[in-house]
Order: sequence, then C-alpha cells, then structure tokens
Amino acid sequence: MSRLLHQVLLQFLEQSVTTNVFSREIFTPGAIGQACWGNAKENFARAKAPLTRDRFEILFTALNDAGGSVKQQVYELMRANQDLSVFFGSPIRNLFVFMSKTCNEALISLCTHLYCSTKDLTDVVRASSSADITAHFNTYRDQAINGNVCKACGMQELEAFRAGIPDGDHWRSDYDHQLCKSKYPIFAVHPDNLIPLCDVCNQDAKKAKDLFRHKDGTDRLAFYPYNEEAKDLIDIKIDNLSDPEPTIKVDWNTEDDELLDKLETWDEVYEIRRRVEGKFRSLEAIIEDEINPKGAAHLRGRIGDEARPRSPDTLKRKEWAFWYQKLFSALEQIDMGPFIAKWEFVQQQGADGGEYIRSGS
Repeated sequence: MSRLLHQVLLQFLEQSVTTNVFSREIFTPGAIGQACWGNAKENFARAKAPLTRDRFEILFTALNDAGGSVKQQVYELMRANQDLSVFFGSPIRNLFVFMSKTCNEALISLCTHLYCSTKDLTDVVRASSSADITAHFNTYRDQAINGNVCKACGMQELEAFRAGIPDGDHWRSDYDHQLCKSKYPIFAVHPDNLIPLCDVCNQDAKKAKDLFRHKDGTDRLAFYPYNEEAKDLIDIKIDNLSDPEPTIKVDWNTEDDELLDKLETWDEVYEIRRRVEGKFRSLEAIIEDEINPKGAAHLRGRIGDEARPRSPDTLKRKEWAFWYQKLFSALEQIDMGPFIAKWEFVQQQGADGGEYIRSGS
C-alpha cells in the first residue's frame, strides 16, 4: 500500500513538470490513483479539512506558481533518492531549501495526509490487497528478517500474540518514520522508511528527532536499519564491584569514527544508555531475579550459563536477551570475589535475622 501511494506521488510530481492543468491524468492509472482523485471535499459534504485530491491540488498550484525549474527540481530530487540505503550513506539534510515556504508546507501537508489518512481509505486498502500495511508489518516481523523484538533497542516486543486471534488482529506496535515526515516529506509513504518500533522507542524516545542532525544543528550519520546493526559494537562495563551498588555502563567497542558517530546518533535518538543503565541499576536485584542462586558455586556457574552467546533466533524472540547476555558476559570476565563475599555476608545476615525471630530471643 505505501509503495503504491509512493508511486502515485512520484508520478504526480513527474507529470506536474510538463502540465499546468490539474486533472485525473496526472495520477497513476488504476484503483489507487482513482482513490486519491476521488477523495475530495466536494464528494464528502461532512469533510472539515482538505482531503487527498484537495491537498494534491494545493501542492500543484503552489508548484505552478513557483515555476518550472522548481517543479523539475522537486521531481528530480525525489526520483534520484529512491534507494534509502544510499541516502543514509550520503544524506541530503536540506532537501527543499530551494522551495518557498508555501510549497514546502503544501508538500508536507500532502505527504503527511497520504500516510495518516489516505492509506486507510477503503478503496486503497481493497486495491492494495496483499500489499497492505499489515502484510508489510508481518513480513518485517518474520523470524527470518527481524523477529518480534524492537530493532532499535532489543528491549520490547513488537506484537503481543493472543491464542485464537488471526494474524493482523494482534496488538502491535506502531510504525516509525525513520526520516520524519516534517523534514523529509517525500519519504512519508516510502516503504523502506517505515520501521515497526516499540512504543518506548517510537513515542517516548524518538518522536520527530532528525537522524541526520544533532540538537545543536551539526551533521551526523545514522544506521540504516535494514542492513546495519549496533549489536556487535557494544560492551557492558562494570565498575566499583565492591561498592554497595556497582556501576554498570554501556560502552562502544569500536574506534571507527563513522561507526562511533552512528552509535552516538542511535543512543541520542533512542536513549539507549539511559534505558539500559536504568534497568541495570541494581546488580543484586538482577542476580536475585535472573539467577536466584543457592550459593557462591551455583552463582558462578549460572553466570557462566547466562554469559553464553544466545542464538540469533532467541535474540529476535526474547526481550532484553541481548542485553542480559552482554551483562553476564561482562560479569564472567571480571573478579566476582568482592561481590560474592558481600552477597554471602548479606545472605548470612538475613539467615541469622530469620533464626533470631524464629527463636523468639
């Protein structure tokens, strides 16, 4: 569905270069183009805001007023940037600096409407059949591709399965536009720009952050989520093991400047360090919850068990599996003696206190 709407937009921009007449012919032939053309306020008396055709016409008029060179530039820019893996490698951060405010606002309005409203029109859904948004989500969530764990953080599932519920009707996470609609509108319905993310990553952390600009406006790079990952570039470090609460930190294990830049972007956009370090704020609680050791020997053995690398399928199925394996791998490689001595002391104190209470002394 998103791919078909993307094609409508591309053809509309192409046809707008050579015509000054807004008509059905500048849309793609077939049901999707017809659905866009038919969705206009004149056909729906209750419509309070411009519908799909209206927004296309508003953009068409704005581009005509701007002149042929602007129309040509907009079309050429969209046509030349269909491969998002290439775009992520060499991002164009000011895509429409040459456009007037009126043109830019009209483009953003149309592209946002295509994703937020047009894709849900009955005629669009019917014409898309097997290419609808649910099919796109299920393909992405397939175990052979991404699995059911959020690609950005590895901390939450994308879909909550319920017995007896057909595919497509489970509670699932929302799509995120990796390149936000307000800054990169021509990718609003580009299927490779749509990534299912967990609610925390999408709604709480990322929002409308620009992957290619820091908060201070300086340039940065970002991982292309379909073929790049951070998981092999991450370490967990544990400091002050003899303290009441050891410090657990997320660290990068590369010195490559480009990868470091992408890691910092990933961390800033999704707040990875803060979320992991917040989850791992109490090592004693983690040991109790994940291992529940019977004694020092059992604790050491279980740390070794949990430190073993997890299979790719497990990492795609199980929330937090990646991060816990990293943590226990770090624990396995350091001297746990001070922590175990403290843990045994606390356990003994608890046992002595319980015995004291039972004895009635």
